[in-house]
Amino acid sequence: MRYEPDIISKKIEKKHKIKKLFILILYILLIPTIIFSLFLIILELGNSHEVPSFLNIDVYTISSESMRPKLKVNDIIIVKKGYPSNKYKVGNIITFKNSDGKLITHRIIQIANDDGEYSFITKGDNNEVQDDEIVKYNSVVGKVIYTMPKFGSVVKILKNNFFFGFCIVLLIAILLYDIRIKNRKISRKLTREKYEKKSEFYF
Repeated sequence: MRYEPDIISKKIEKKHKIKKLFILILYILLIPTIIFSLFLIILELGNSHEVPSFLNIDVYTISSESMRPKLKVNDIIIVKKGYPSNKYKVGNIITFKNSDGKLITHRIIQIANDDGEYSFITKGDNNEVQDDEIVKYNSVVGKVIYTMPKFGSVVKILKNNFFFGFCIVLLIAILLYDIRIKNRKISRKLTREKYEKKSEFYF
């Protein structure tokens, strides 16, 4: 009977550790999600099809069917900038700006070299004819080097104000719950110390 308080205490401590680990996992998931979501919401004010640009790399969301089946709507593409003109080859998928300033991602089907000045004829894989405009090198943003299928749907969710608000409310609820658990732990510790002192007085 003398060791029952220790056994109970260990069980309580074990449950507390499990709860603490669960809360820690939620923090690890929620905090970066909220930060990235906020960043995307701010970025949305500038360009709805573009997500963070870094290390000479742009990230875009596909918004048309012109490159099916290779690229589908809501796929994310990683576009590497800074290639010299002679590094672009037939078959490369590039992102470029047309005369209206619209970003387009199509495949190079032919390359022209006029005294060192390169230009490209492009075509969407899903289009029957090539693009009307010839793409000059200075209009090219970069070459597509990686694709994340359907990840654009995740980006859309992260950019959603309702989702951002939900994450904030959930984080606050977890913080309050975490504080409550810590306060209860302190309270139990004080009660246990009080009980132990009283026991020492009688024995």
